[in-house]
Amino acid sequence: MFLVFLVSLSLFPVASPPETVLVKDEVAPLSSPADSVLGWRRVPVGQAPQGAETVPNVRLSLLDHDPDDEPFGPDQWALGELGVARAWHETTGGSRVIAVIDSGVLTGHPDLADRIFTNIGETPGNDVDDDGNGLVDDVHGWDLIDGDNDPTDPSQGHGTEVAGVAAASLNGVGVAGIAPTATILPIRACTNSCELFTVAWAVTYATDMGAEVINLSLGGFASEAGPLADAVSYAEEAGVLVVAAAGNTGTNIDGTSFVPADLPNPNLVAVAATDRHNRLWAESNFGPNSVELAAPGVEIVTTTLDSLGGYRTVTGTSFAAPHVSATAALMLSVNPALTPTQLIDRLGRHGLATADLQGTTVHGTRLRTDTATVSARLTDIDGVFEADIVWMALEDLTSGCNPPTNDRYCPDDPVTRGQMAAFLHRALDLSPGPDTFADDTDSIYQTHINALAHAGITRGCNPPANDRYCPDDSVSRAEMAAFLHRAGR
Repeated sequence: MFLVFLVSLSLFPVASPPETVLVKDEVAPLSSPADSVLGWRRVPVGQAPQGAETVPNVRLSLLDHDPDDEPFGPDQWALGELGVARAWHETTGGSRVIAVIDSGVLTGHPDLADRIFTNIGETPGNDVDDDGNGLVDDVHGWDLIDGDNDPTDPSQGHGTEVAGVAAASLNGVGVAGIAPTATILPIRACTNSCELFTVAWAVTYATDMGAEVINLSLGGFASEAGPLADAVSYAEEAGVLVVAAAGNTGTNIDGTSFVPADLPNPNLVAVAATDRHNRLWAESNFGPNSVELAAPGVEIVTTTLDSLGGYRTVTGTSFAAPHVSATAALMLSVNPALTPTQLIDRLGRHGLATADLQGTTVHGTRLRTDTATVSARLTDIDGVFEADIVWMALEDLTSGCNPPTNDRYCPDDPVTRGQMAAFLHRALDLSPGPDTFADDTDSIYQTHINALAHAGITRGCNPPANDRYCPDDSVSRAEMAAFLHRAGR
């Protein structure tokens, strides 16, 4: 869901005029929710100091489609569509931290309890601000609405639904999130809507607490984003990716001041919603210059509120965003050095190109978790053959060129005869064979070489004796033709 500043984007009523305005008259560090954030503070309407920079404290809306419960869906179709199982061959998220700034999270939900952030700088229950950030016992996040250290979602449910899409545990019950071992930092900043100032404060808090990805499934129109723009820039300086839902009014948001999705920061990625047929959802906002890509957001099964911690089917760009947030967490798990700009680029370029998204999003693609995650691991594949190399990795035809790390493919290196044997063995799923050659005993490719010989794809490298394979020799284009010809017969 998204929060709206001046006009509601969800089915909630339009918010009443704000009772406070936001004033920037000093550069101040993060102190407490009631005080200031990055030099901004709240003052009653009509009491702003003369000459101070002032912006409206508009309200943002949560960006789900329908606040009413829908029946529990039959499947988690998005996981299969995104290739999540193949991405899990690489990682399930490690300990990457995703901040969910929303209506809170049901921290005791059976699919989320093990995923909740713990602030090791605080001693629980001692009523002392151990880490010196102005907040007492913020062990598992913070509640800006009630001003306490319990970020549990009391009644709204939206934040719990967003968190489940991102990181519900892979525990054999309920549902699984895209990054089922990642950590969720819950920050309650919203009820049915959120103040601009409160969301901005939450972004700075999440950044200071070490979040690597911040999910904002909220938004609205604000002619002046003020502290929210500053907060996203603060996250940018810290190398934090901010993921924003595009909104649910079916309109082009380019240049409309729909924030945070339309903010220009290079660390912010805006996400539209698609259905299970990879079509742009009719009510999803879009933007050929502002919305980088799309992700599943229609009929998504996830965690929700009830007395036991239940599940429901939800729709909205609110639920497209955490698919991207969690995929970014997977990417960071295999390559923590990736910058937000690099993450966004790979998320967009390695998505599934669809006609609906051409001209409506920057990259014209729908998220693919598997290809994005593999592209993050292989650090040297930028080039004309990048998509082919990623395909080889996904098909388990290659692990990389520098075992055991295997974070490189070495695309410009020649292929050895041993490596060619491994590629063909895996691609053709060949049966094992007896030891055939005298010179491959010490080669890591011996099993592959024997399988090739058993299948009649190679005879050796020294005819007519052919008692050697020469595993370390390069493969000529002529030899490649022979291998492939025999393999295809």
